[in-house]
This record gives sequence, structure tokens and C-alpha cells, in this order.
Amino acid sequence: MERDDVPAADGVLAAFSLDGDAVLVTGGASGIGTAYAEACAEAGADVMLADIDAEGAESVASDIADATGADVRAIACDVTDEDDVRDTVDATVDAFGGLDVAFANAGIGRLFNPVHSQSLEHWREVMDVNLDGVFLTVREAAAAMKDDGGGRIVTTASVLGLVGTETPGLSAYVASKGGVVQFTKQAAVELGPDIRVNAIAPGWIHTGIGGGMLREDAPGMEPVQDQMRRETALGRLGYPEDLKGLALFLASPASAYCTGAVYLNDGGYTAT
Repeated sequence: MERDDVPAADGVLAAFSLDGDAVLVTGGASGIGTAYAEACAEAGADVMLADIDAEGAESVASDIADATGADVRAIACDVTDEDDVRDTVDATVDAFGGLDVAFANAGIGRLFNPVHSQSLEHWREVMDVNLDGVFLTVREAAAAMKDDGGGRIVTTASVLGLVGTETPGLSAYVASKGGVVQFTKQAAVELGPDIRVNAIAPGWIHTGIGGGMLREDAPGMEPVQDQMRRETALGRLGYPEDLKGLALFLASPASAYCTGAVYLNDGGYTAT
């Protein structure tokens, strides 16, 4: 084996650099996606934020660019639309000269009815974004990377892709994230060795997903969040910033021997 195959052999800190890399983040206008984009920009990458909320993406891109000095841009993208996703990847390649890293992160959380009264419409609404959207993003990003020597793809799964929950009405979300887990593994097998594919599985994170039920100031959610804290080894809910280190690791050459894996970032929730 050549030492060139082991980036960290020449200095571990340098292996975390994304200097000169082009990164795409879907769902980048808020929450976890914004944290991913910040981490990559801070590590030297050029970043394209893609989000159905175009105005929000533009604002976040401007803020990150001002804070880091990186080239950070925004584009409107509905990840359930094939043409939108393809155009977004093409725009990233055109803007930055290639695509090195893609975060298939866009997702939604909805509290609907329990399984026995769940509507097919609501089920498909979640699946369209959380599973089909990830598939389309990975497919288009991988096609661009294959044409340019390879790259790294990171999907956003969830602890609820690995375990169930006592909260009723989340069957579609749980199933979609379980699908992301298995799709990530299969994509890694099919796309290797040139493209590495891994998943981050966050625990309970303070974001606006699910109608804002996990926001720190979410009205009426104090008892639910207190239970989540009690069931988490670190005794607190996470923040999007808690995911930045793992995101950078998986996006960078530091994780050169990692693929097809699901990395929990849940404060010990699944350990209790």
C-alpha cells in the first residue's frame, strides 16, 4: 500500500482540510444543514447551499461567507424534483469547477396519525423528501463525481432510523430514516472505491424540524424535551453545532478508510 493512500500519515490536522474543495449541502438554509456548511467553509471549502427556501439560503450563505471568507453561494432546490436536483449539481460544478463533497441532508419531520390511521398522502409526503430526495441527491452527485475522479457523500439519517420511538405519528419519519441507513450502505458498496458514502445519525437536536417541537422555546414541549434529556446519557439535547466535527471528518480525507457506515451523534441516547 502506498503512503499516499493514507492522508493522515503526513499530518493528521492537514487531513481535515477542505482547502480548494467544492461542497454541496441540501437543506442548507437552517439547522443541521447550516452547521455542515459552516464546518466546510471554515475548513477552506467553497460551498453551495441548496434549499427550497431560496431567500433563507441566500441569507445564510451571505453570513457564512462574511464569517469565513469562503466562496459560499445559494440556489433554490426542491430535492423531490429530479430536474431541480440535477440542475443544482450542475450549477455547483459550473460555479466551483467540480464537486468533491455532497451532503444529502434535506429532510422534513411531521407528526401525523398513528400507524392504524395514517394516510397514504402523509406517508408519501415524508418519503418524497427524506428518502427520494436523498436518492436523487446521491445519484446526481455521484454521477458528477464519477466523471471527476471520485468524492465523498454524507447522508443525514437519524437515531430513529435505528430505533423506534414512543411518540406516536412518526412512522413515516422512522421508516424514511431507516431507508436512508440501508441506502447509504448499498450506495457505498456500489460507488466504491472512488466515492465514499457515510451517514450521520443525529439524536435529539434543537432545530425547527417537526414544526419546531425541538426548539428550546417550543411551547408545551417542555415535558417531552425533559424526557428526552433523561433518556440521553449526556443529559441534554444537542445543537446543530455539535455535528460540525463529525461532518468535517466524513467530508475530509481524514476519513479515507470509512465508507458504508452510520455514525451516531446522539449524546448517548441509543446507549441508555
